[in-house]
Amino acid sequence: MNSDFIFLACTKTFIIWKAALPAMLFGCWCGVVLRRGKIFIFFSKLTRPLTWLGKIPKELGPFFILCLLNRYAANALLADCAKTNKLSTNTITAVYLMGSLPTGIYFTAFYFTPILINSLGIELGSIFIVIHILLSLIVTCTGIFWQRLINQNWNNFSFQSNVSPQNNISKADTFFQDLNSAWLQFRSIAVIFMPVTFFFALLLSTTWLEQLAPTLDQILQSFSLSTAGVMVIIAGLPTLIAAIGLAGSLFAQGLLSAPEVIFTLLLAAFGHNVYDSCSRVWPSNVAIFGLKLGTSLTLVGANLYLGTVAIAIFITYNFL
Repeated sequence: MNSDFIFLACTKTFIIWKAALPAMLFGCWCGVVLRRGKIFIFFSKLTRPLTWLGKIPKELGPFFILCLLNRYAANALLADCAKTNKLSTNTITAVYLMGSLPTGIYFTAFYFTPILINSLGIELGSIFIVIHILLSLIVTCTGIFWQRLINQNWNNFSFQSNVSPQNNISKADTFFQDLNSAWLQFRSIAVIFMPVTFFFALLLSTTWLEQLAPTLDQILQSFSLSTAGVMVIIAGLPTLIAAIGLAGSLFAQGLLSAPEVIFTLLLAAFGHNVYDSCSRVWPSNVAIFGLKLGTSLTLVGANLYLGTVAIAIFITYNFL
C-alpha cells in the first residue's frame, strides 16, 4: 500500500514538474531580458499607471508585465529587486497582491476562456469570465490601497539592478549570458520547489483525504447541491479546467441550471485555490522568497482571494 502511495505521489509530482519547471526556466530568462536596456525602459513606461497608483518605484513595472507571461518569473524578479534594494515586507506584499489582476488576465485568456465559451456558450461563459477578472481586480485594488497606506517616498530612492546593459557584446554572447543568469536563478528555485512539491503530493496521496470525505460531503450538502454539482466541485480540485468542462456537459444535459453552473464553479474555484496554494503556490513562494516571507505572501494572497471568492459564493447563493 505504501508503494502505491509513493507511485501516485510521483505521478502527481511529475505532472506538476512537467508544467512548472520549463515555465520557470523560460520565465527566469524573460525576467533577465526584460530588465536590460531599452526593453526595460519600454515596459516600465507601459506599466506606469500601476506603479503610479500603488506609489511604487517605476522600476518594478516589468513585474506586472511578467505576471502576464509567467508568475514564477515575476515573483523571482520581485524577490531579486527586494534583496537588491531592501524593499520592506509591506511593499513586497502590496506589489505581490497587485500582480493578481495581470495574472488573472493571463489565466483567463489562455486557459479558461476557450473552454468556458466552448462548454458554456458565450453568455454564460462571459459571466464567469467577468466574475473571475473582478475577483482578481479586488485583490489588486487591495494591494494598491495597502501600499498607499504605507505611502513611502520614492523620490530620492536609488533603485539598483543586478542586470546591466551590455553595449559591446555580440547578440549571441548576450543571449548565453542571459541564459546562464536565468539558469542560476532557476536552479536556486528548483532545488527547493521540487522536494517540497513531492512532499505535498505524498501527503495528498495518503488516506487522510478519504477520512475527510464524509465531513466534506456534509458541508457540500448544506448548500443543497445536487450530485451533479458535487461532481463539478470534486473535478475542480486538481484543475478548474476539468470542472468547467464537466459543468458545460452537465449544463447541456439539463442537469445544472445557469445559476447552478456559476455557483458550483465558484465553489470549485474555492476548493481548487486551497489545493493549489498548498501544492504549488506555497512551495514556489518558499523557493523564491524564503520560508518566512514566502509563507507570509502565500497566506495573505490565498486568504484574500479566497475571501473574495467566498463573498461571490454568498451573493450567488442568496440572490441568483
